[in-house]
Amino acid sequence: MSEINFCPFCDAPQHKMLYCNKDIFFCKECSKFYKLKELELKCPKCDSTEIAKSEFPSANGDAVFQCKKCKKALSSTEFLKSNKVK
Repeated sequence: MSEINFCPFCDAPQHKMLYCNKDIFFCKECSKFYKLKELELKCPKCDSTEIAKSEFPSANGDAVFQCKKCKKALSSTEFLKSNKVK
């Protein structure tokens, strides 16, 4: 991770962010702790982690993610549900 430029809750600038440890930060402006870490989500068909966002939305307007390996395409709702992300 290179750097945090602002608080995701109150948009306070970078100098208000306090790095606590591995992936925990504290905002001195809004007094909130938060975790920031990368999620490794997998294709439900082939288990590849090589996922890209499609240029075209689904019929209901959701973003569409496509596996670069098997070309399986899923709406963001279906993709996150298959990876058990709430």
